[in-house]
Amino acid sequence: MIWSKTDAGRVEMQSRALVKERTQRNLLLLIDGVKSQEMLLGSIAGVSKADFDALAALGLIAPVGGSASSGSKAAAPAPAAAAAAPAEPTDYANFTQTLTQLISSELGLRGFTLTLAVEKAGTPDELRDVGERVLKQILERKGEDAADKARRKLYGG
Repeated sequence: MIWSKTDAGRVEMQSRALVKERTQRNLLLLIDGVKSQEMLLGSIAGVSKADFDALAALGLIAPVGGSASSGSKAAAPAPAAAAAAPAEPTDYANFTQTLTQLISSELGLRGFTLTLAVEKAGTPDELRDVGERVLKQILERKGEDAADKARRKLYGG
């Protein structure tokens, strides 16, 4: 299932009035009307189906195919985009998950813009570019040992 933010969800991103739990805030941030629930479950540490249910119950997200006409128009390209690269998703999803976890664990809130960059990355090359930016930030903030450990976790070896 693919979810998108409702108008209330976009307002919540600014106001931070309803959602206090970090994993749910991260989930709300990453819901874009393109990524599937399965992809998001795999890319955000600690997120479960219950988090989607909680955001939906608050009216902050809605299924893409289901309701408003503007949501349907925005969602029309999503299935085609998801089907465009059948050979990549597993590696792409694993890399995205690992990268998102590194940002969270190593950079915390300072990595917010990098989390947004992960969300916006549409190709493996763009995602690798974000990975290099993350490693550079870890190097600058935590030193060579932390950066080497992060590089091994991200690229293996």
